[in-house]
Amino acid sequence: MKHRITFIFFLLSNVFFAQNLGLTQINYQTWATKNLNVVTFRNGDPIRYVTNNDEWIRCHSNGVPAYCYYNNDPRNGETYGAIYNWFAMADPRGLAPEGFRVANDIDWAILCNFLNRGISNYQDLGVSSIKLKSNHSWTNNGVGEDQYGMSILPGGSRMLNGSYDGIGNSVGLWSRDTITYYGYSKSNAYSSYSIYFQSQINDMLFKKENKRTGFYVRCIYGIEPGIITESEAVKSEYELYQEKLKKHH
Repeated sequence: MKHRITFIFFLLSNVFFAQNLGLTQINYQTWATKNLNVVTFRNGDPIRYVTNNDEWIRCHSNGVPAYCYYNNDPRNGETYGAIYNWFAMADPRGLAPEGFRVANDIDWAILCNFLNRGISNYQDLGVSSIKLKSNHSWTNNGVGEDQYGMSILPGGSRMLNGSYDGIGNSVGLWSRDTITYYGYSKSNAYSSYSIYFQSQINDMLFKKENKRTGFYVRCIYGIEPGIITESEAVKSEYELYQEKLKKHH
């Protein structure tokens, strides 16, 4: 009975957070206006909360999903959301609440094309970040215009060694890969793609980052026609990574 009550609580907490993500319509996309801040997967399974630097590194080595808050302060989660490792973002159980999905590289490219009216460079997404960054909290005169209510805040990130860096100056967001040519993902066993915003730089950067890094997650509402689902997009690579880990243990 106790486990059943706990499970129901986890489900209700995810619904609560989903209802408080906020929504903004940009062109034909519907984006969350806040970074994700959930502590369970969609099915109610808890995500490991990791504050210790060594444990953060071990979670990567063992393929364990984990989350944290900047400087291990949950109050930062209220402003910036939670920081997740790649395994939490990519887990087939689904990190995004019901009705949402983790934004992928195609989602970001579509958004960039709209903001730049057709200008598209896949490795450097142009000059669109100033339109998405919040109009406060950025240091070094790096505030944005927040034209569409995305309110991208400089929440920093968690580094490879487990330390925190960048609050006020930058923020990294995981970009869920789509399966591209011949069924292969653009990620590999060690790195994946992210979207990166920085003070005094108006470019929204599309970067390849080590999977030991901790980033935030921005969700998009619904499933785009013709784009594979979250679980389909991550399952093959996730399982390949697990197989690789087994070979090394």
